[in-house]
Amino acid sequence: MNYIRHVFPMLGFTAGMLLGVSIAVTPAAAASITYSFSGVVDRVQPQLSSTFNTTQPMSGFITVDPGVTSPTHPGIGAYTITNFSLDIGTYHASSTGPNNQVIITDRINGLDRLDVTVNNPSGLPVPNPIHPSIVYSPNGFDISLRGPAASTFGSDALPSTVPSISSVFTNFNQWRLVFSGGRVVGGTLTGALTAVPLPAAVILFGAGLVALVGLGAGSWRQKKNSLA
Repeated sequence: MNYIRHVFPMLGFTAGMLLGVSIAVTPAAAASITYSFSGVVDRVQPQLSSTFNTTQPMSGFITVDPGVTSPTHPGIGAYTITNFSLDIGTYHASSTGPNNQVIITDRINGLDRLDVTVNNPSGLPVPNPIHPSIVYSPNGFDISLRGPAASTFGSDALPSTVPSISSVFTNFNQWRLVFSGGRVVGGTLTGALTAVPLPAAVILFGAGLVALVGLGAGSWRQKKNSLA
């Protein structure tokens, strides 16, 4: 009987904890969206050929705050990129800088657009293949996508689902990693930008697991004390 009296308060505490966690993580789930992307390399300037070639895969992700930071006029929304990661073959670049943005343009009588701008990402300098003492440092990364339809986005809000790039953004589809001196490695995106919201359910599950472990530990102590 003592065991039951101790278990029910623990169950109530666990349920309360889970409810509290669910309330806490629901806003957090809307606080950021991570978009993964991939593409192909189709142009490498000769000065960067010591590191890049057109057989390499490209992939990466951006984590974006959906709060509008600097809309310039109706139909355009600018959103802060809080984390950026890029891999081209074995080359890696990243950034957590505050001046990186995604801009969504929803035009009624024009092309819908999506633009990504990352300034001064970190990454190893690339040596000139002929003069290795000359190196090029990464200055910026960008993605530019264009219509042709004006109905790609329903508003200038950050989309949780991005249309297929190959079927929608047929007017323009380009990514570039720009190095000092204007040297560029670039290409096109393939497939779609895949949105991955913050996994609140995973956080909730983890919190519940911790609470249940605590419940089990309390039950074990009660059994031990009753035997003593």
